[in-house]
Amino acid sequence: MRSEVLFKGEHVISGYISDRRGIRPGHAVVSDGQVISVNEGEAEDADLRAVMVRGVVNGHTHCADYGLRIPPGMGLEELVAPPDGLKHRYLRESPEDVLVSSMSSFSSDSASFGTDYFVDFREGGPEGCRMLRTASPDALVLGRPLSPVFDPEEVSELLDVADGIGIPSISDMPFDYIEALADEVRSRRGIFAIHVSERVREDIDAVLSLDPAFIVHMCEATDDDLLKCAEAEVPIVVCPRSNAYFGKEAPVARMQSCGVDICLGTDNGMLASPDMMAEASHMLHLIEAQGGDPDGVWGTMSNVLGKLLYRQKAIIHPTGTDRLAVIPMDGDDPLSSLRGYDGHGFGLEIKGV
Repeated sequence: MRSEVLFKGEHVISGYISDRRGIRPGHAVVSDGQVISVNEGEAEDADLRAVMVRGVVNGHTHCADYGLRIPPGMGLEELVAPPDGLKHRYLRESPEDVLVSSMSSFSSDSASFGTDYFVDFREGGPEGCRMLRTASPDALVLGRPLSPVFDPEEVSELLDVADGIGIPSISDMPFDYIEALADEVRSRRGIFAIHVSERVREDIDAVLSLDPAFIVHMCEATDDDLLKCAEAEVPIVVCPRSNAYFGKEAPVARMQSCGVDICLGTDNGMLASPDMMAEASHMLHLIEAQGGDPDGVWGTMSNVLGKLLYRQKAIIHPTGTDRLAVIPMDGDDPLSSLRGYDGHGFGLEIKGV
């Protein structure tokens, strides 16, 4: 059944529902392309069998580079390391209307895949955050200052616009600058997040001393690093497709065994579409190859992000929009829908449920 058919008349999708309560049999009734009820238990007569994931949150994005097409063979530092990686040059040199268009396209595509909202590490200082606010109602904005030294006025202006601050790693900025940023974010009850151990292992004690709401990547982390994150209740956002592009791999099975809360993100728009179902498919293959628990993949799409955001600050969804990510499936194994995922998933808006 093609997804377009769901936009005409009333239909039933049956199979499994995955949300913050876990995955279980369920079905949804769709009327003219909008979900009007989500119910426990499978339906006998269904027009489509699928896994339906509710409350999907993309935990880490850089949406402004969605319009950048990158040449093959570029390494991690050459492409994304501040201040002069290709991405950063593109962001500096592109006109505002081009960047806003990229952000808007990213947001629209994200919604079409059923994502409720995305957490964006927005470069460009206060103005960069304003551009994203203009471009997308679905973005939770973590800004980044432009000044090479801590500027209280700039940071205050940034936090007037953004929901918090998201920065590169402790290898990319002076630590006293990062400490000052983290202190200011906490004083404003915002969200502070940081990339960690993506290229090289970094000092997890120093990172955790900043009291981040969450951290991103941890490809080079040791078991001791992961255990400290679990003990501190600091979730880790993993971006399998982006990591794979650079020959990196997050130790997700070890994260599971250490008790880490794992979230999922699509990272740079120039590298991967904002399709969280595609990201979950890569995550599943990674978990299985590493000998982890494959059923844990469902929670990475929706369970943890809501918990961490409400833990840090009472942030509600920016627009109140509630969507259902639909992954068509064959047979009775919900994981098979991800193993064979080929971009055939889609999103539906939920009304009054």
